[in-house]
Amino acid sequence: MKQFIAILIFSAAVFSQPGERTLEVKGSGSYTTIPDLGVLTIDATVVNPKFAEAVKLLNQKTELLITQLQMTGFKKEDIKTTDFNVSKNVVWENNSNIDKGYAARQTIAVEFPNTKEKIAAIITSFMGSENDVRFSFQFIVSDEKAKQVKNELLDRAVKDAQSKAAILAAAAQQKIGTVKHILYGTMAQTPVYQTAMLKRGAADSDQASGFDVKEVSFSDEVTIVWDLK
Repeated sequence: MKQFIAILIFSAAVFSQPGERTLEVKGSGSYTTIPDLGVLTIDATVVNPKFAEAVKLLNQKTELLITQLQMTGFKKEDIKTTDFNVSKNVVWENNSNIDKGYAARQTIAVEFPNTKEKIAAIITSFMGSENDVRFSFQFIVSDEKAKQVKNELLDRAVKDAQSKAAILAAAAQQKIGTVKHILYGTMAQTPVYQTAMLKRGAADSDQASGFDVKEVSFSDEVTIVWDLK
């Protein structure tokens, strides 16, 4: 996990009301990390003149996929269907739409720990398979890690606000008193999540060596109001 890059949005104000002097500071924190989960998505399609036969053949293809994934180390109960549909297979030929039976499609997905070894095992299993399918990877942050990131972001945002407040108070020859308000929770202050991207380079003996999973960046803000002595 790389060291965070601080994003300082310097926003502060000293307010003077009758009998009230306060300092309001917005603190921000950011955090960059590699997603700890991968999501494998597989699309299987069967085209057949008969509706029932298309569904039957698709089920057979899916069972072969599940067996393949189990051989790669996945548990059957972790493999989930995210989409299933059967529709007319209409194609454009000779300047007209022609009905060519039915297209049955099913999408299954499974999560796995984001490691190069696991990615390599998955790719190798497809390279050795005769099952004609399309597959793709996405990379996400698990709920457990997201909670850790959230806590760290708030800690950094508060420390950032405290640091700014100390500098401002000293420059204005003021002394900071007790915390009057802590403002957090508006829509504008929710963490910003950047989508992880997948890159693929030239294939070699290590099937995952061409993959470079992009880091995801998180940011959050908190506003603190202090009394001035």
